[in-house]
Amino acid sequence: MRISTQQFFQFNVNSMQQHAASVSKTQAQLSSGLKLLMPADDPNGATRILGLEQRLATLEQYDRNTTQLENNLRTEEAAVEQIHSVLDNARERLVQINNGPHTQAEHKTFGGELAQMRDQLRSLGNTQNANGEFMFAGTATDTQPFTRDAGSGYQYQGNQQTRDIPVAAGRTIAYGDSGFDLFVDIFTGNQGVTASADTANSGDGVIGYVGETSPGSYFGDHLRVVFNTPPDTYDLVDVATVTTLSAGVSFTPGDTININGASATLDGAPAAGDKFDFQSSQRQNLLTTFDALVSELQTADSVGVTRLHNAINRGLENVDAALEQSIAVRSRVGTRLESLDAVRDANQSFEISYQATLSEIRD
Repeated sequence: MRISTQQFFQFNVNSMQQHAASVSKTQAQLSSGLKLLMPADDPNGATRILGLEQRLATLEQYDRNTTQLENNLRTEEAAVEQIHSVLDNARERLVQINNGPHTQAEHKTFGGELAQMRDQLRSLGNTQNANGEFMFAGTATDTQPFTRDAGSGYQYQGNQQTRDIPVAAGRTIAYGDSGFDLFVDIFTGNQGVTASADTANSGDGVIGYVGETSPGSYFGDHLRVVFNTPPDTYDLVDVATVTTLSAGVSFTPGDTININGASATLDGAPAAGDKFDFQSSQRQNLLTTFDALVSELQTADSVGVTRLHNAINRGLENVDAALEQSIAVRSRVGTRLESLDAVRDANQSFEISYQATLSEIRD
């Protein structure tokens, strides 16, 4: 078969073009340090590279999330530690006040100190992070969580929801805790029971320890101990039904009173007609607890020291419950930070592995 001059010429041109393209590709590979410049160079490798780049981009987003989350949790941790410190100081002060006696001026001074602690707690409850978000408002981060209304007192304006931030494949970590957990989800009293002395009592009976005889044993909604004449016996009355459950129960100051699965110590000498109420524990805003204590201290000399002691004993129970709550929240924050460190280490390992594989395919 004879090859024409034109065919021979075209063959040489094509060969030169292919050689030039090969040289150009080699030069591009040398200058870039990559052997895969276009998907056509290695379609399978190009697909793998795309998948690896997507995974690396996801890891970069996880890294940004973990950085933001750590900053937020560190801010929360610092705030909760300060809340715990304020509560601890308040408890010490309440014990000191209860050990009295103190003058009217001292009571007012103590009341002023507790008012400052209350305001400090409210400020901490309204802590904002670096982005200006309210830390303890749940997911309502643009809403100031703790406000005070002249008529209804301190109110929580946030919600109980938490924002979960993705930090790894199939793994999220909560962005923080709500103010409901720290300040509102606190039950009055002790072990499911709360007690109070009637403000009209004229004796010097003071309720000390109060609690269930065993977990969940208290039954009854609102029970009342009423001292008879003479006050060496009392009746136990169901307030809702106005039914006397026990009548003429003998009493000596310092005795333990048993109330339908709960017990309480009653020191001092109650007067005839004095009343002491027992109810199931209810949630009470921590700021409301401090407000009540401040009010009692400011009026202690007009209402009497016995009423003050009863108020402080109940306040101490509430502060103790708040201290336990702050410890629980701080523990949760610490657990999240530990988890975050572990997740970050794992993500970094994945990144190193993906980068190495990417280099093998490209280089």
